[in-house]
Amino acid sequence: MEFYEEDVRKYPLGEFLSSYSINPLLGTLLWCLMKIYLIRPQNNPFPVCRSLRENLVELNEIPERYQTEVSAELKILDEAGFIEPQLIKLLSGSRQSELKLSGITILALHAEKLMGVKVMIFFPDEEDPVRMPYSLLSFPDSVSSLTTSNQKNLADFDTGDSASSHPDATLVELIQIHQQRLTELNRTCLTIDHGDELLQLIEARDNRRLDYDISRGWLKRVYPS
Repeated sequence: MEFYEEDVRKYPLGEFLSSYSINPLLGTLLWCLMKIYLIRPQNNPFPVCRSLRENLVELNEIPERYQTEVSAELKILDEAGFIEPQLIKLLSGSRQSELKLSGITILALHAEKLMGVKVMIFFPDEEDPVRMPYSLLSFPDSVSSLTTSNQKNLADFDTGDSASSHPDATLVELIQIHQQRLTELNRTCLTIDHGDELLQLIEARDNRRLDYDISRGWLKRVYPS
């Protein structure tokens, strides 16, 4: 487990809006106020695990009060044609001794084996779980990706990623849009034979993003006591 601090003042506007998926007008105002130091965001350390496999978890290991929501989401994915779902713990805390479960990420492979889905569900204290936008991912090769999401303000994070945002689309509509993008772009994508291969591809993509953010000075590794 590694810990990082984020300097959001260093984000370009497009990256800031994409990372926080907030209203563009409000986000632009906040970004400007941070740039001139009228707002000073707290930079609390947060945990990052480069190995998704280390944080795999079974449904029955999740606190019971969240299992209904997670089960319902798994059913939605199943009905949309996704198979081999994997649950990955999302941890929060500013040091190793304070780590706690704050949500999960669901990864699942589409039956056609040309795309996977990634969706996070957060577990706020004393509140109902919150599902985040869906992201559909295909991989032209092992170092590039094609993303279709209903997240607002989605941006490509480097030259190896091609992202498309459709905030009002349902999951079924996103699948259709993603398939159409693959056809229009005439991109031959890797066949993903099983869930473990999807896990490896998404893990590599997440680590490329992490290293990219570090190289730009947006993230700095820290060593909390």
